[in-house]
Amino acid sequence: MKTIKFFIAIALVSVIAVSCKETKKEDVMDAVKTEVEAAKEGVEAAAGDATDAVTEAAGEATDAVTEAAGEATDAVTEAASDATDAVTEAADSIVKTVKTETKKGTDAVKDLTKQ
Repeated sequence: MKTIKFFIAIALVSVIAVSCKETKKEDVMDAVKTEVEAAKEGVEAAAGDATDAVTEAAGEATDAVTEAAGEATDAVTEAASDATDAVTEAADSIVKTVKTETKKGTDAVKDLTKQ
């Protein structure tokens, strides 16, 4: 009889141990599942924030490039205008010099032919 009670006690302890072990696995699985879901939500939020930051930075870069291109165009236009003015002034000066020298030459020829 003592042996049977001993075996029953061992069986009862084994059943309780197995029951506790299964409960722990379920609790661990639930905890892991909860943590995984929380991590997933965190990653999704971070991905959304990163996407927004990249989109904003790309917009700012586009604006900066557009502004720089406009400034460069203005600078080139101004430089071209200045160069045109300088060439026009030089051409006018050359024309004046040629006219003056031509007149001098013509006057010299007239003087020689009068003599």
